Amino acid sequence: MIIKYPLLGRLLHWVTALLIIALFVSGWYMVELDYYSSWYQTLPELHFTGGVVLLLLWSLVLLRLIIYKKHDFGSSHNKFERMTAQWVKRLFYILVVVMVVTGYLIATGQGEPLVLFELVKLPAISHFTADQIDTMGLIHEYTSYTLMVMALLHALGALKHHFIDKDDTLKRMI
Repeated sequence: MIIKYPLLGRLLHWVTALLIIALFVSGWYMVELDYYSSWYQTLPELHFTGGVVLLLLWSLVLLRLIIYKKHDFGSSHNKFERMTAQWVKRLFYILVVVMVVTGYLIATGQGEPLVLFELVKLPAISHFTADQIDTMGLIHEYTSYTLMVMALLHALGALKHHFIDKDDTLKRMI
């Protein structure tokens, strides 16, 4: 019998993973758009909306970490794997927070609120110089690449556990 992670944890894991990948792809594509592209106005708004949704979901992830105890599955993983998994999780948490904060600051950096679908208006925190916005853009970009590399390694690790170690690590998350 496989003891699975709680449903809320699994849902948050997979939904945020898919959302992060979609945000990466949209951000990567979005910066190449020219003014005459039909996606020039639409894709940034979708990207910003996805970022706000990620912020809300990530808040649930972090709240869940604080409230609920850590599950011990009597893992057969060695000490190095357990320690690596802990640090990878921590780095994921930090990188996603950096992504949503820098994204929000970039979107509102000129002192204007972030308006989503003409319905929701999120206030600007401050007004930044062009150089500061560029720096936040670089942090946002490099953090996104780091996050994608980590996600790939995370997926490869899960596949290693499933196909090579033949343990239940992946099955517990599905």
